[in-house]
Amino acid sequence: MANWNSAKGGDEDVELILRKLFVGGVRPDTTDDQFKTYFTKFGEIEDFVLIKNKQTNQSKGFGFVTYRQQATVDECLSKKPHTINGKEVDVKRAVPKDQPQERCQKIFVGGLPETTESDLKEFFETYGTVTQCQFKRDQNTGRGRGFGFVSFDSSDTVDKLIIMKHIDFNGKTIECKKALDVKDKQGGGMMNGGHGPNPSVYAPQAGYPPPGYPAPPMPAYGAYPGYPAYGAPAAPQAAAAAPTAPGYAPPAAAYPAVPAYPGYPAAAPGYPAPAAPAANPYYPQQKIKITYETATLPLKTFFFK
Repeated sequence: MANWNSAKGGDEDVELILRKLFVGGVRPDTTDDQFKTYFTKFGEIEDFVLIKNKQTNQSKGFGFVTYRQQATVDECLSKKPHTINGKEVDVKRAVPKDQPQERCQKIFVGGLPETTESDLKEFFETYGTVTQCQFKRDQNTGRGRGFGFVSFDSSDTVDKLIIMKHIDFNGKTIECKKALDVKDKQGGGMMNGGHGPNPSVYAPQAGYPPPGYPAPPMPAYGAYPGYPAYGAPAAPQAAAAAPTAPGYAPPAAAYPAVPAYPGYPAAAPGYPAPAAPAANPYYPQQKIKITYETATLPLKTFFFK
């Protein structure tokens, strides 16, 4: 049998966290009395806090409630949805910050002894409604690999199990963690509650496109022309048409070519041809007379004389 008080990592901290709820989506003008009065109808409250802005003294949109009994938390979560001050709020377990805040309905179970999927499902049915159960085995030997996956119909059950983290199963301590898919990681949370989805990485940037303008359509796959074969000349592409402002005629299809300037003559009329540059007086040019004697001398004789 499963035991809610069999959490190994916890002691009093785990027991306290199991009695604590996170409440998100609270209206800014909600008062402490409205907040407390609503949650008191589910059971005795040990403590509560409605996080407020110090300057305006209005709610920041979330708070926490701690009950005297764990059963009261289960009762409150089973009565969803909750509405406070005319607005539906998001109520979930207060998951510690060192745990993933994304919501999911599947857990990874590690450290499992040899068992069957039916026994594993029966064990976790005491925590909530199990929709799927897997116990992984070696394909060659058929022996258990020591881990599995369990899916529930509610993310609240998953939150409770990962808060407990270590529980007893058939005399052995097993570990429970959230089994997050890619889509679960793209959704996320704010603060400690995780009640707001994170924007997708493919979502348009804020403020684009401007109001009143449609988003530019994306071309379908294959709409772009293919690349030419290696060594083949690239195919000419037509220039894109320039946009036309309202009330103005469209621009001309092509601008006239700029005429080429005529070449300059070698010498201007009436002026003689430019003379050859004069020799540098600082480096006089010496004529070397090649004779039989000079031809047989080393080259350095001419340059280092």
